[in-house]
Amino acid sequence: GEAVCPPPPPEEPEEGAEPEEPEGDAAIPGLHPALRREEELLKMRLEAVEIRCLEMVTDLRTREGTLHQRMDAMLGQRFRDEVDAIGTLITTIKTAVEEGDRLYHELRIQQSDLILDENSLTYTLYT
Repeated sequence: GEAVCPPPPPEEPEEGAEPEEPEGDAAIPGLHPALRREEELLKMRLEAVEIRCLEMVTDLRTREGTLHQRMDAMLGQRFRDEVDAIGTLITTIKTAVEEGDRLYHELRIQQSDLILDENSLTYTLYT
């Protein structure tokens, strides 16, 4: 490997030499303390943003749980209603078969409702 040399020591001003004048941003009086204060304020703002974000995440998780419970309840009720409609359809058909009655109108299930469509006939009616 290559030999690593330590960096040269900072040059010390020679005795009797005038100290160098700061250049650039270092020449602005009070800049460094102001920058440190701004950095502290930025850290405080970021901490406040982090706290608010965590509160929002917690709130969203709570809402998510509530929403899932409500959806489960709604879907469960809808399923039960549809099963009831199917049961009613089966009972209607079974009764008609057992009694020898004709089903003159179309029966269908629309979501959770049993519909007897009086506008459609399954047999021709003779009068």
